[in-house]
Amino acid sequence: MARIAPFRGILYDCEKIRNLRDVITPPYDVISARGQQAYYERHPQNIIRLILGKAYPQDTEYNNRYTRAARFFRGWQEQGVLVQDAVPAFYVTEIDFTVEGTLRTRFGFIALVELEEFEHGGILPHEKTFSATKADRLKLMEACKANFGPVFSLFSDPGEQVFDALRTSIEGMEPEFQFEDLKGYRHRLWRLKDPQLHREIAEELADGSLYIADGHHRYETALTYRNHVASKRETFNREDPSNFIMMCLSSLDDSGLTIRPVHRLVRDVPQQAIKGFLDKAQTCFDVEWLHPDGLNRTQVEAAFLSQIRAEAEKGVIGVALRDHRGLYLLRVKEGIMDRLFGGDIPAPLRRLDVTMATKLVLEQILGFDDTALDDEERILYTSRTEKALEAVDMGKCSIALILNATRLAQIEEVSKAGLTMPRKSSYFYPKVMTGLVINKIGEL
Repeated sequence: MARIAPFRGILYDCEKIRNLRDVITPPYDVISARGQQAYYERHPQNIIRLILGKAYPQDTEYNNRYTRAARFFRGWQEQGVLVQDAVPAFYVTEIDFTVEGTLRTRFGFIALVELEEFEHGGILPHEKTFSATKADRLKLMEACKANFGPVFSLFSDPGEQVFDALRTSIEGMEPEFQFEDLKGYRHRLWRLKDPQLHREIAEELADGSLYIADGHHRYETALTYRNHVASKRETFNREDPSNFIMMCLSSLDDSGLTIRPVHRLVRDVPQQAIKGFLDKAQTCFDVEWLHPDGLNRTQVEAAFLSQIRAEAEKGVIGVALRDHRGLYLLRVKEGIMDRLFGGDIPAPLRRLDVTMATKLVLEQILGFDDTALDDEERILYTSRTEKALEAVDMGKCSIALILNATRLAQIEEVSKAGLTMPRKSSYFYPKVMTGLVINKIGEL
């Protein structure tokens, strides 16, 4: 099952980087082009240059965003901007954040986890991935031989034995660093270097499974990289750095765990398909039109979102169509998922809103095939409802599908069953920041 180990992390030197908010970013996959530029301008050693470097027209096989990332990574270590710890540690993290005005705290720790194929059952995924994204991450891993940000995973700790031990260990200890990120969320990190504690935590987690919450692409990429390294050698040492990946581990019972919905933005839908959308939808859904008569747009959107949230467990999808006044609620007809997919899709997946959106809307109504579903330029994703609706209003997208958040119990059920949800089924909030700790998996 899951094997946990301490490691000698590489961290920013707080003497040289006075405020970590200037160099830390969210993971690469939630950074827009505008955000990328802003991080570039914020600090010359911002980790954006490592995880999401700029591409230029004159790039070549030998000078590109990946080779530049490797040069920056090597140079920052030589300059002492990034420093590797002398002894292995677990890195305890805590973040205070707000959700709809409510303060929450999420607790975790960063460690190494031995890589294993999903079918072994120690590491459990819950959603499908994009092939283009994995190809991009593999090029970066091959160039830099490092994990710049942790995969976020969850484990069962109903008696809170693991986190009681961790909290006791940091009691009265000043954090190694603390800072507020650009959203005002407060981060703290402690190093725990006690080998006995490392052994106790590893033993406690050895018989359980880890559920990947965020970072499926990075995990699958690390497997590919490890397997490539192993294939080049006559014998492969289980302790080889490429056989491990850095993870931030939190408890399934942590009160700070928060999941936001992931809405779908569909681009380049022909006008004829948009015109016929509602007629086709009536085959699978009961359709309700929320029209703006007597209400302004803000009031219509508020009623729309309120209704979607109120029916969170009843199979409802909100829809905005380009050039249409008002908004639509699609309520899945009773038994339709069982009748259409009972023989093909297992029950835990049939009950998911993201499965209904994928199978009934994207495939049945819009006619998308596997290639289209794997196209990150054709289907965009956001957790921000206002951004999704604005994209349709501004003509940037053809259709927005507004969903409820996938629930933690659903993720656990699907993972335990060895199943995978459609791509981008969950958004654990906030993302674990990139650059808190770096893990080397080889020499540059």
